[in-house]
Amino acid sequence: MIGLFETLGEFGAQVAASYYVTIILRLLIAAVLGALIGMEREYRGRDAGLRTHLLVALGSALVMIVSLHFAEVYGNSDNPAIRIDPARVAYGVMTGVGFLGAGAMIRYGINVRGMTTAACLWCTAAVGLAVGFGMFPAAICTTVIVLFALFALSSWEKNFPSRQYKSLKIVAARDAGLTIDRLSQLLTARRVKIIDVDYRCDFVADRETFTLHVALLPRTEADDVLALVTDLPPLISLAIQ
Repeated sequence: MIGLFETLGEFGAQVAASYYVTIILRLLIAAVLGALIGMEREYRGRDAGLRTHLLVALGSALVMIVSLHFAEVYGNSDNPAIRIDPARVAYGVMTGVGFLGAGAMIRYGINVRGMTTAACLWCTAAVGLAVGFGMFPAAICTTVIVLFALFALSSWEKNFPSRQYKSLKIVAARDAGLTIDRLSQLLTARRVKIIDVDYRCDFVADRETFTLHVALLPRTEADDVLALVTDLPPLISLAIQ
């Protein structure tokens, strides 16, 4: 009888050891995959880089592992107050990382930077959850696709014809005779589309300010917009950002 208990004890120890080895392996894989994605952001000089993505993947994996363990321990409980749904943890993680990603986005004029980093953080959290659940092929495949999008598609995207959005601020004297219609004609001739216009008049300083949010059509450069100063009456200032 004593020998039977010893055998059962050894078997239990082996099961526990393999269980924790599995947990450690999942955490390590999640950290590596998160670090791979973070390295690209680090190379681009983004604030959310290698360490941030590593921690997001690692934390997501650990949360999923804890959720699965909680379901194993209390899943068959007769207590009606306990309702086990491991999927809720995934929902919570993805929602929380969404707020983290929002903090990575910064507004510059009418443009927004950090969208790609925010998407990377969100995908990294999903990779961590997949690893924590033991879905290694899906997690690795997702990481490869993310890295392909960041590295390979980045250079292709730069060569892809697309619109650029700029903010054009023109300050002129009130008696200069500058009008929105005149600006619209000059910009249209330079393949620039006006999206929104803000007009302010300073009667004390005797000047008026035109702030135009414009879209530069493909093959149109910012220098083409600045060149319109030659067709305008004398200005106090002109700025584009």
